[in-house]
Amino acid sequence: MKHITLLLSLLILVGASSCSSIRLADSKLRRIEEPFSGNKYFSDKKHFRSTGEGKALELTVAKRIADTNARQSLASQLQVTVRSVAEQYLQNRSISNDLETTSKYEEITRTVISETLNGVEVFDRASYQNKRGEYVHYVAMQMPTTALEEGLTEAIQSDDKLRQDFDLEQFREVFQEELDQFEKERQQ
Repeated sequence: MKHITLLLSLLILVGASSCSSIRLADSKLRRIEEPFSGNKYFSDKKHFRSTGEGKALELTVAKRIADTNARQSLASQLQVTVRSVAEQYLQNRSISNDLETTSKYEEITRTVISETLNGVEVFDRASYQNKRGEYVHYVAMQMPTTALEEGLTEAIQSDDKLRQDFDLEQFREVFQEELDQFEKERQQ
């Protein structure tokens, strides 16, 4: 019985000391300012923007990782925006072969996004080296929203079936409405 009491006392002491060390560690937390986190790095009505971070023992590898991460993030934004525009547009219009049109449109969208990403520009870069010798590289990329709109318009115009199903002026209006909504949500 004496051993059990001693063991329980020891466990309580260990538990109490670990709790105090957690509180002590929490009080030593410091805020880290992450590069490229200000408003100029967020997408808006005129530009889709993204940032990427890469960490590696070689600077060139860290740069490649950061570029890839930024491009993937940008591609995701474009896909979400285009999907939203397409859904809104198709809901506003009653198209006879809705499933076929949607499928064809999604195929063209993937191609346009892939082609459009080739024209992305880097507008900021920063490289650091940590205490372990790893390089940490940050990159910020942007693409004008007009590039996506023009690419989609050209793709629709070059496809006979889609050209029949899509009223380009109405499509552009829906695209602009989506960008306006995007801007409103960003400012809130």
